[in-house]
Amino acid sequence: MSSSSPAPESPRVITALHGGVGMLVAVWGAGLPVLDARVDLGPTRLGLLLLTLALGAAIAMPLAGHLAHRWSEAAVLRVALPTAGLLLATIGAMPAAEPMIALAAVFGICCGAINVGLTSQATAAERAAGRPVIARMHGCWTLGAVLGSSALAAALRVGADSLLLLPAAALGAGALVTLLALRLPVGTGTAPGTAAAPNAAAAQGPARGVSPVLVGAGAVAAAAFVVEGAATDWAGVHTTRVLGEEPAAGATMYAAFFAAMTVVRFAGDRLRGAFAAPTLVAAAAGVTLLGFVLVLLSPVAAEGAQVVVAAGGWALAGAGTALVWPIVIGSLGATRIDPRRLSVVTTIGYLGGFVGPVLIGGLAAGVGLAGAMVLPATLTVLLAAAAPPLVARLLPGADPTTSSPIPTPRRTPCTHPP
Repeated sequence: MSSSSPAPESPRVITALHGGVGMLVAVWGAGLPVLDARVDLGPTRLGLLLLTLALGAAIAMPLAGHLAHRWSEAAVLRVALPTAGLLLATIGAMPAAEPMIALAAVFGICCGAINVGLTSQATAAERAAGRPVIARMHGCWTLGAVLGSSALAAALRVGADSLLLLPAAALGAGALVTLLALRLPVGTGTAPGTAAAPNAAAAQGPARGVSPVLVGAGAVAAAAFVVEGAATDWAGVHTTRVLGEEPAAGATMYAAFFAAMTVVRFAGDRLRGAFAAPTLVAAAAGVTLLGFVLVLLSPVAAEGAQVVVAAGGWALAGAGTALVWPIVIGSLGATRIDPRRLSVVTTIGYLGGFVGPVLIGGLAAGVGLAGAMVLPATLTVLLAAAAPPLVARLLPGADPTTSSPIPTPRRTPCTHPP
């Protein structure tokens, strides 16, 4: 049996689904400063909350890859999405930290399954389209995050009760993504032997093995997701605890990061077609590093300018990391990688997003949250040095037997013919 090709309406549904998931995640990210203020989580307990979420995701992603291979990505999404909405609504209504931490593990399982399902759907849609489309899909994800976080910030500014607001927002976003998931065609799994092109770098090694190229791809994505995770889980808390602003300002900071990311991602498919992927990744790392320099300097900026400097820094970080993940999975998708192998890259990459904030929390407990922002800044330096040659190895036609990066054409190929 072979998985069915996406139906004509599927790319539009997948794009809309990315936007809906972005709104759902915004309830979590923009709501964290509110939860922190309500139950006084503090850096240590917030770090534990994020750790349990990361562990749940780590367990779920490899399993979700096998389930998607066996049944279909759509089937995985139809279970994970409504469950995530219900769990997030419950977390948003919690009056104490301990049950939040327990439920975060289960919420992390759902998030891991959603990440694998969406990534597999996006790569299949790009192959079917025959041109770059993944960046636009992720642009819709960040647009959903911006709309969701902005709506939460506006409601908080006018005095909405968070005990009602967060559950209502989670249930609304959960219902939306569930309805969209029901429109996805359900395939019948992936047949053995159809996973990848024979000369693709991602296809090297045993059928069920993990190649160094896949691990490298995941590491590149992980570095970018540490930055994204820092914004999702700590930008708002940094604004309230380090800069001394109100929770509504923290939600606005989250929105600034994703607004910049959205703008770049909507232009991203044209950029991917015009410039070599390694060049784009190197430029992205430079912009991200500049952003974190501003975030690190924001506490010592003049009074009244601190929020502006921090917002500019988070915006630059969002713009810089916008295309790293679309470049990685677009290059892998061109190799017709199957969901099991793709889940390896997804697991390593998204664990950066889940574990990175936990590490920031651990550092914050020792050196303060302002100093802990050195971690993502340092990772952007490593990203600039290591990512270009690793991304070059992912491109279709790269020679997997050589250890040196392969020159890539100016117009990066992103798909094989359907």
